[in-house]
Amino acid sequence: MKIAVSGKGGSGKTTISGTLSRVLAAKDYDVLAIDDDENPNLSLTVGIPREKEVPPIPGDLLRRVELPDGKTELELVESVEEIINNYGVGAPDGIQLLKMGEVDHAGSGCMCSAHSTAREVLSNIVEKRDEVTIMDMVAGVEHLGRGTTKDVDVLLVVVEPYYKSLETGRRTRDLAEELGIPEIKVVANKVRDDQDREAIEEFCENNDLEITSIVPFDDSIRRADQQGTAPYDHDKDAPAVAAVQELADDLVSELA
Repeated sequence: MKIAVSGKGGSGKTTISGTLSRVLAAKDYDVLAIDDDENPNLSLTVGIPREKEVPPIPGDLLRRVELPDGKTELELVESVEEIINNYGVGAPDGIQLLKMGEVDHAGSGCMCSAHSTAREVLSNIVEKRDEVTIMDMVAGVEHLGRGTTKDVDVLLVVVEPYYKSLETGRRTRDLAEELGIPEIKVVANKVRDDQDREAIEEFCENNDLEITSIVPFDDSIRRADQQGTAPYDHDKDAPAVAAVQELADDLVSELA
């Protein structure tokens, strides 16, 4: 089960990614969480203490090789198993976390190498490994242009109940369909009331978007962040966590 989580910045995609990782790991699934955001925060959301450093994997793990027909392609210089063993960081419930890269100073340049590495790592994971992989993508739609998510089983598009977020979700769906991603589902997040829910449902109905989960606005998410804890550790019974539990059950029944 290979899951990518996308959404506009601030939509809550990292909260969904991290909590989904914890929920599935608690169900005894082997979980590999991949943080492919240029502003990475997945480590805290899966339960790694914020004082613990999580270094990104090196940007030089790709090499260009010549094929018999004279063309060239990129390949990893280490196996996926070696990459996970060498650069993965353990999180609660047996989760392994990989951080693909980050912008750590102004003028640091393009993140193309990190994203190319992420694409090759995920492609190899799909072909050679059978654990649950959850990938927290960079905000917006650029990762779809790079093809980073092309090998996943399902793309979860996290939206909030306002137009810019919903429109980003629609554009994400259109690009994901071009990549041939088999399942594209909307996670409606931070839903405060019936008016929010109706706005999302109307937009999705008019734009042929499938809603798979509605996650209520939940102040415990803010309190968990203030305390430096994962939402799952802060309150397993919180409404937002419970909604992600239901999302996990639905994904397992459909994909596992």
